[in-house]
Formats: sequence, structure tokens, C-alpha cells
Amino acid sequence: MTDHEARSLRGVARGGAIGMVGAAVSALSGFLLVAVITNTYSKHVAGVFFSATSIFVVASAVTAMGTEAGLGRFLLRFEATRRFADIRVVLRAAFVPVVVVSIVVGLAMVAGARPIADLAGLDDDGAAIVAVLGVTLPFAVVGSLCLATTRGFGQMRWTVFIDKIFRSAVQPVAALVTGLLGLGILALTVGWALAYVLAGVVAIVTLRRFYRRRQASYTDSEPPAPRQEIVGQFWSFTWPRSVAQVSQMVIQRADIIIIAALLGPASAAVYTAATRFMMIGQFGTQAVQQAVQPRFTDLIARGEHAALGTVFRISTAWSMAMAWPLYLVVGFAPHVYLSLFGSGYADDGRSVVLFMVAAMLFAVFSGPVDTLLLMSGRSTTSLFNSLVALTLDLVLCFVLVPRMGIVGAAIAWTVAIVTRCTLAFVQVHRMWGINPFCAPTMIVASLNAVCFAAPVAVLSLMTDAGLLTLCAVAVAGGVAYLAGLWFFRKPLMLSTFRALRARRPAPMPSEVASR
Repeated sequence: MTDHEARSLRGVARGGAIGMVGAAVSALSGFLLVAVITNTYSKHVAGVFFSATSIFVVASAVTAMGTEAGLGRFLLRFEATRRFADIRVVLRAAFVPVVVVSIVVGLAMVAGARPIADLAGLDDDGAAIVAVLGVTLPFAVVGSLCLATTRGFGQMRWTVFIDKIFRSAVQPVAALVTGLLGLGILALTVGWALAYVLAGVVAIVTLRRFYRRRQASYTDSEPPAPRQEIVGQFWSFTWPRSVAQVSQMVIQRADIIIIAALLGPASAAVYTAATRFMMIGQFGTQAVQQAVQPRFTDLIARGEHAALGTVFRISTAWSMAMAWPLYLVVGFAPHVYLSLFGSGYADDGRSVVLFMVAAMLFAVFSGPVDTLLLMSGRSTTSLFNSLVALTLDLVLCFVLVPRMGIVGAAIAWTVAIVTRCTLAFVQVHRMWGINPFCAPTMIVASLNAVCFAAPVAVLSLMTDAGLLTLCAVAVAGGVAYLAGLWFFRKPLMLSTFRALRARRPAPMPSEVASR
């Protein structure tokens, strides 16, 4: 392993580790939120809430306009080349339209709350819920953009502390309080939305202080490029990503909205519960992918193609190591998992779980292919993949849901995810000659099969296992799994996590430029 490969992997390890902590808290909080709501409210109320908040999440993706990827591509790159004046142009190009559009869309949600609620199949409280979410939207979107800016400079901790930990942890607590007090769905929504408002305000203040300190080191800047040229470069990269980001979010959330509209809120509640395990499984992969984004940009800019392949393959193995155990345990014991959400969820949701597990195993194994496409400047290619997947998902949902219920939505989602990952997989291989087939990924897959898939499958086939029995088997498998990872620590390059001991802040421009 070359010095630059080692340095890049240490950066991924450091950023991925702190991101993983936040993502773990966020994923667990999201899971607890669903569990609290399904155990304290009726299926109908839970379904209305899940459908309304899905509309909010889609609206947030629309108004963010893909700017996160644009900031991730340009900020560190301009610092490395001392184009400090151009950084300010990029920030204005990102913030001004997002602030304006988020306010406009939020006002539109408030004004059109009743029609939106009727279209989504929500009940009489639906209009008030949509209005509350409309007021919340600008705070959530602008706050998220502020945190994306700090990540674009290579700093993960503010995203972890403000969004992944604070905002995520407040929401299930608020839901539990409203449920125990016997309050209705409007109070539940207000408590959930208030967390976004508070996090948004804190994020705005944090970015102002962070950027002011960073500007102090902006000396000996290169002459600025024409403003229109920089804005054009930023949006020519970002606008396809905006559409792609919306497409991906619609794929994640549209099935809930469609199920609520076609089958009713109760079915949407069952579907939401059946798919929540993905949030926990994704915490590690999301943390790694956020950490590799600036590393991919740096390696591509330097022409370090061999190091790029190494970082891609090792980060894929790390993602598999964190996500696959949960997916396999849930996939081989879906009845135990669904029992966590109360009565009436296990029978209808079991098939949904199986389809989702298969799709997520494949998606994680394919690696951060979409991130690599974006950082390679192929945002239009990523857009094409997302639109193909979105079209498949929506068409199949409307065809299959009326005939097969929530299982039809699961099939549609699985087809969409597998198609998008396969397209990106082939495109990355053609562009860079990179794929995830390597010794580290095979080692991780084998360890998961031996430590989790086999014992849980035997347990499910031979006994009517309960939660405690499953946990005991999973813990025993986990001990063996950790021992296996330690045994194979060299090919998995786990020694790079020694970077955590350094605890250095994000590099300042002078450090970046000197590398």
C-alpha cells in the first residue's frame, strides 16, 4: 500500500468513524421513532404520520437542489488550488436559490395543505399536519445545507452532533412524550418538526462561526475566475444531481405515499415498520460514503487511479462488514423483527422484509458506485440511473400495489434498487476498471455467512425462536465475527483506524495545498 493510499484510507477511517457514530445514533433513533409510534398509536394514525412526513422528506430533497454534491466536489478542490475567492462564489451560488426555493415551497405547502392531504389519502388532521411541515421546511433545508458545507470542507463532526445525534434523538423522545400523554397526531407532528427547527438554527450559527475561522487562513489567493464561469460550472454539475437526488428520495419514500393513497394509512404503517431495519443497516455505509466523497475527489484530481481503486474496494468491504450482519439476521428471522412493532405487523410484513433484505445486500456489495460517478464528474450518468430506477419503481408500484398489496411495493422497490446499482456498477467498471470483487469483500461475505446467516437460519427452521433467543445467537455470532475480522485485519486494512488516535481537526487550506 502506497503512502497516499494509506493517507486516504486513514482519512476515510477518521471521517467514517465519527460519521458512523452519528449515523448509528440517527438510525437507532429513527427505528425507535417508528417503534414508539406503532406501539402507542393505532395503525391508522401511524400511517397518516408516516405518509405526511414522507411528503416532507421528498419536498426537502426537491428544495435542496442537489447542492450537497456540488459543495463536496468544489470546496476542497478550490482550497487545494488556493482559489479562495471562487469558494465564496460557489457558496453564494448554492445558498441563495436554496433559501428562496425552500421558503416558496414551504409557503406552497401551507397554502395547499388541504389538497395535498386529500391527494395523499390523509384524514381530517392531514391538512394541519402538512401546514406544520410546510413551516418547518425552510429551517430543515437551510440547516442541512449549512452542515453539507462543513462536510464539503472535510469536517464531519457538526453533522454528527447537530443532525445525527441532537435532531435524531429528540424526535423519538418527543413521540414518546406525546404518546404517553395521550396527545393526538398534530402534537406528535409538532414535536417531530420542532427538532428540525432547533437543529436548523444551530446549524446556521455553527456555519457562520466555522467559515469565519476558515477565512482567516485564506491568504495568497489565486486571481478569481469570472463569476458566471464558476456559477455555470457549479450548476452544470449540480442540476443533474438535484434531479437524481429527488429521484432517489422519491424511490425511498414514494411507496409509503402510494400505499397510503391506494390501500389506506394502516397498510402504510405496516410497510413502514417492515422497512425500518434498513435505516440501522445503512448507518455504516452512509458514514463511509460521506467520508470517501472528498477522498475520491482528491485522488481523481491527483490522478492516483491505483489508490482510487484501493479506497473503493476497502471502503466497500468496510460497508459490508457493518451492514450485512443486521440484514442477514433480520432476513432469516423476520417474524421476530416485526414483533417489535406490536400486534398485527408480523403476518403482513414478512414478505416485504425478505425482498428488502435481498436488495440491500446487493446494494451494499456494489459499493459507493454512485458517489464515485459523481466525484468523477458524471452527474448526468448518475441522473440517468436514478430516473430509470424511479420510473421502474413508480410504474411497478401503480401496477402491483392494487393487485399484491404492500408486497407489490416491495417488489417494485427491489427492482428499482437492483437496476440502479447494476447500471452504476457497470459504468464505474468501464470508466475506471474498478469493481468490488476482491479478497476483502469475499472475506467479509464469508464471515457473515458462517457467523450469522447459517446459525440464524438453523434457529428459525428448527424452533419458534423469540427475541431473547435470537439475540443470544446473534451475540454469539457477533463474537465469532469480531474474532474473524481481527484475524483478517491485514487484508481488510483495519490498522488504518489507528488514525482515530490522532483526532486532528479538518485540514486548513495551507495543509491541503501542501499535500
